[in-house]
Amino acid sequence: MENNTILHNYQDWLEHHKMPAGKKKTLVAAIELFSQQGYNGTSTAQIAEKAGISQATIFKYFKTKSDLLSEIMQPMIPELKRDFFPKLQTYTKLEEVVHFIVQDRFQFLTQNADLIKILIQEALVNIKLRKTLLTNIQLTISKDFMAYWQTLKQINPQINPNLSGIEVIRTNVGLLFAYFTQRFILNIPTPSEQKDLLLIEKQILTLLILDTH
Repeated sequence: MENNTILHNYQDWLEHHKMPAGKKKTLVAAIELFSQQGYNGTSTAQIAEKAGISQATIFKYFKTKSDLLSEIMQPMIPELKRDFFPKLQTYTKLEEVVHFIVQDRFQFLTQNADLIKILIQEALVNIKLRKTLLTNIQLTISKDFMAYWQTLKQINPQINPNLSGIEVIRTNVGLLFAYFTQRFILNIPTPSEQKDLLLIEKQILTLLILDTH
Protein backbone atom coordinates (compact mmCIF):
# COMPACT_ATOMS: atom_id res chain seq x y z
CA MET A 1 0.00 0.00 0.00
CA GLU A 2 1.38 3.40 -1.03
CA ASN A 3 2.29 5.72 1.83
CA ASN A 4 0.82 9.07 0.82
CA THR A 5 2.17 11.17 3.69
CA ILE A 6 4.43 14.20 3.40
CA LEU A 7 6.54 12.90 6.29
CA HIS A 8 7.27 9.60 4.55
CA ASN A 9 8.08 11.27 1.22
CA TYR A 10 10.19 13.95 2.91
CA GLN A 11 12.25 11.33 4.73
CA ASP A 12 12.84 9.60 1.39
CA TRP A 13 13.94 12.94 -0.10
CA LEU A 14 16.35 13.57 2.78
CA GLU A 15 17.85 10.11 2.48
CA HIS A 16 18.90 10.74 -1.12
CA HIS A 17 19.75 14.46 -0.83
CA LYS A 18 23.38 15.42 -0.29
CA MET A 19 24.04 17.81 2.60
CA PRO A 20 26.28 18.03 5.69
CA ALA A 21 25.56 15.25 8.20
CA GLY A 22 24.77 17.71 11.02
CA LYS A 23 22.21 19.54 8.88
CA LYS A 24 20.54 16.31 7.79
CA LYS A 25 20.34 15.04 11.38
CA THR A 26 18.78 18.36 12.43
CA LEU A 27 16.11 18.19 9.72
CA VAL A 28 15.25 14.54 10.45
CA ALA A 29 14.90 15.18 14.18
CA ALA A 30 12.98 18.44 13.71
CA ILE A 31 10.39 17.05 11.32
CA GLU A 32 9.75 14.10 13.62
CA LEU A 33 9.37 16.26 16.74
CA PHE A 34 7.34 18.97 14.97
CA SER A 35 4.90 16.34 13.72
CA GLN A 36 4.63 14.68 17.15
CA GLN A 37 4.44 17.64 19.54
CA GLY A 38 4.00 20.72 17.36
CA TYR A 39 6.31 23.53 16.32
CA ASN A 40 5.76 25.67 19.41
CA GLY A 41 6.03 22.65 21.69
CA THR A 42 9.48 21.75 20.38
CA SER A 43 12.69 23.44 21.50
CA THR A 44 16.05 23.46 19.73
CA ALA A 45 17.44 21.67 22.80
CA GLN A 46 15.00 18.80 22.19
CA ILE A 47 15.92 18.73 18.51
CA ALA A 48 19.62 18.60 19.37
CA GLU A 49 19.07 15.77 21.85
CA LYS A 50 16.97 13.81 19.35
CA ALA A 51 19.56 14.32 16.60
CA GLY A 52 22.52 13.50 18.85
CA ILE A 53 24.20 16.82 18.13
CA SER A 54 24.80 20.12 19.94
CA GLN A 55 22.57 23.18 19.66
CA ALA A 56 25.62 24.97 18.24
CA THR A 57 25.48 22.59 15.27
CA ILE A 58 21.84 23.47 14.69
CA PHE A 59 22.57 27.20 14.71
CA LYS A 60 25.51 26.65 12.37
CA TYR A 61 22.99 25.83 9.64
CA PHE A 62 19.86 27.66 10.85
CA LYS A 63 19.88 31.11 12.47
CA THR A 64 16.48 30.56 14.12
CA LYS A 65 13.94 27.78 14.65
CA SER A 66 11.74 29.61 12.15
CA ASP A 67 14.49 29.32 9.52
CA LEU A 68 14.62 25.60 10.27
CA LEU A 69 10.89 25.28 9.66
CA SER A 70 11.18 27.22 6.40
CA GLU A 71 13.93 24.87 5.24
CA ILE A 72 11.74 21.87 6.02
CA MET A 73 8.75 23.28 4.17
CA GLN A 74 10.58 24.11 0.92
CA PRO A 75 10.85 20.55 -0.49
CA MET A 76 7.44 19.65 0.93
CA ILE A 77 5.58 21.98 -1.44
CA PRO A 78 5.95 19.62 -4.45
CA GLU A 79 4.25 16.92 -2.36
CA LEU A 80 1.03 18.95 -2.65
CA LYS A 81 0.80 17.78 -6.25
CA ARG A 82 2.54 14.40 -6.03
CA ASP A 83 0.56 11.89 -8.14
CA PHE A 84 -2.26 14.44 -8.22
CA PHE A 85 -2.13 15.94 -11.72
CA PRO A 86 -1.89 12.64 -13.63
CA LYS A 87 -5.13 11.56 -11.93
CA LEU A 88 -6.76 14.98 -12.31
CA GLN A 89 -6.14 15.03 -16.06
CA THR A 90 -8.27 11.93 -16.52
CA TYR A 91 -11.33 14.08 -15.77
CA THR A 92 -12.81 16.55 -18.26
CA LYS A 93 -16.35 17.20 -17.01
CA LEU A 94 -16.36 20.21 -14.66
CA GLU A 95 -18.46 18.62 -11.90
CA GLU A 96 -16.22 15.54 -11.86
CA VAL A 97 -13.08 17.69 -11.80
CA VAL A 98 -14.27 19.69 -8.80
CA HIS A 99 -15.42 16.54 -6.99
CA PHE A 100 -12.03 14.89 -7.49
CA ILE A 101 -10.07 17.96 -6.37
CA VAL A 102 -12.10 18.45 -3.18
CA GLN A 103 -12.19 14.79 -2.19
CA ASP A 104 -8.59 13.92 -3.10
CA ARG A 105 -6.92 17.04 -1.68
CA PHE A 106 -8.90 16.95 1.58
CA GLN A 107 -7.91 13.31 2.03
CA PHE A 108 -4.31 14.39 1.46
CA LEU A 109 -4.65 17.15 4.06
CA THR A 110 -6.11 14.78 6.65
CA GLN A 111 -3.41 12.17 6.01
CA ASN A 112 -0.84 14.86 6.74
CA ALA A 113 -2.84 16.69 9.40
CA ASP A 114 -0.02 17.13 11.95
CA LEU A 115 2.35 18.78 9.49
CA ILE A 116 -0.35 20.80 7.72
CA LYS A 117 -1.46 22.18 11.11
CA ILE A 118 2.11 23.30 11.81
CA LEU A 119 2.33 24.93 8.38
CA ILE A 120 -0.95 26.83 8.75
CA GLN A 121 -0.41 27.91 12.35
CA GLU A 122 3.09 29.20 11.70
CA ALA A 123 2.14 30.85 8.41
CA LEU A 124 -0.55 32.86 10.23
CA VAL A 125 2.06 34.61 12.38
CA ASN A 126 5.19 34.35 10.22
CA ILE A 127 4.79 36.80 7.33
CA LYS A 128 8.02 35.73 5.62
CA LEU A 129 7.07 32.07 5.72
CA ARG A 130 3.53 32.83 4.55
CA LYS A 131 4.74 34.75 1.49
CA THR A 132 7.28 32.06 0.64
CA LEU A 133 4.72 29.28 0.93
CA LEU A 134 2.06 31.08 -1.12
CA THR A 135 4.56 31.93 -3.85
CA ASN A 136 5.95 28.41 -4.01
CA ILE A 137 2.49 26.81 -4.00
CA GLN A 138 1.37 29.00 -6.89
CA LEU A 139 4.55 28.38 -8.89
CA THR A 140 4.47 24.64 -8.25
CA ILE A 141 0.82 24.12 -9.08
CA SER A 142 0.18 26.76 -11.74
CA LYS A 143 2.72 25.45 -14.28
CA ASP A 144 0.88 22.13 -14.61
CA PHE A 145 -2.60 23.52 -14.10
CA MET A 146 -2.68 26.35 -16.66
CA ALA A 147 -2.73 24.22 -19.81
CA TYR A 148 -5.23 21.84 -18.25
CA TRP A 149 -7.47 24.77 -17.27
CA GLN A 150 -7.52 26.06 -20.85
CA THR A 151 -8.59 22.61 -22.06
CA LEU A 152 -11.35 22.47 -19.45
CA LYS A 153 -12.73 25.83 -20.55
CA GLN A 154 -12.95 24.58 -24.14
CA ILE A 155 -14.76 21.38 -23.11
CA ASN A 156 -17.03 23.09 -20.54
CA PRO A 157 -18.48 26.29 -22.08
CA GLN A 158 -20.39 27.07 -18.87
CA ILE A 159 -17.10 28.03 -17.17
CA ASN A 160 -16.64 31.75 -16.68
CA PRO A 161 -14.09 32.66 -19.39
CA ASN A 162 -12.82 35.61 -17.35
CA LEU A 163 -11.47 33.38 -14.56
CA SER A 164 -7.72 32.83 -14.62
CA GLY A 165 -6.04 29.63 -13.53
CA ILE A 166 -4.52 31.39 -10.52
CA GLU A 167 -7.97 32.52 -9.36
CA VAL A 168 -9.23 28.94 -9.62
CA ILE A 169 -6.27 27.66 -7.58
CA ARG A 170 -6.88 30.30 -4.89
CA THR A 171 -10.57 29.41 -4.72
CA ASN A 172 -9.93 25.70 -4.23
CA VAL A 173 -6.98 26.07 -1.87
CA GLY A 174 -8.72 28.78 0.17
CA LEU A 175 -11.93 26.84 0.79
CA LEU A 176 -10.16 23.56 1.57
CA PHE A 177 -7.66 25.14 3.95
CA ALA A 178 -10.45 27.10 5.66
CA TYR A 179 -12.42 23.88 6.25
CA PHE A 180 -9.29 22.05 7.40
CA THR A 181 -8.64 24.86 9.91
CA GLN A 182 -12.17 24.55 11.31
CA ARG A 183 -11.88 20.79 11.70
CA PHE A 184 -8.31 20.24 12.85
CA ILE A 185 -7.10 23.51 14.38
CA LEU A 186 -10.27 25.03 15.85
CA ASN A 187 -11.64 21.50 16.43
CA ILE A 188 -15.17 22.41 15.38
CA PRO A 189 -17.18 19.16 15.19
CA THR A 190 -19.34 18.29 12.21
CA PRO A 191 -22.28 15.87 11.95
CA SER A 192 -21.23 14.92 8.41
CA GLU A 193 -17.85 15.59 6.84
CA GLN A 194 -19.07 14.29 3.49
CA LYS A 195 -21.98 16.76 3.44
CA ASP A 196 -19.54 19.57 4.25
CA LEU A 197 -17.29 18.56 1.36
CA LEU A 198 -20.22 18.38 -1.04
CA LEU A 199 -21.20 21.90 0.04
CA ILE A 200 -17.65 23.08 -0.72
CA GLU A 201 -17.96 21.49 -4.16
CA LYS A 202 -21.19 23.42 -4.77
CA GLN A 203 -19.55 26.67 -3.62
CA ILE A 204 -16.64 26.15 -6.00
CA LEU A 205 -18.94 25.33 -8.91
CA THR A 206 -20.96 28.48 -8.21
CA LEU A 207 -17.79 30.54 -8.43
CA LEU A 208 -16.61 28.84 -11.63
CA ILE A 209 -19.79 28.82 -13.68
CA LEU A 210 -20.71 31.87 -15.73
CA ASP A 211 -23.79 33.65 -14.42
CA THR A 212 -26.15 34.00 -17.41
CA HIS A 213 -28.95 35.73 -15.50
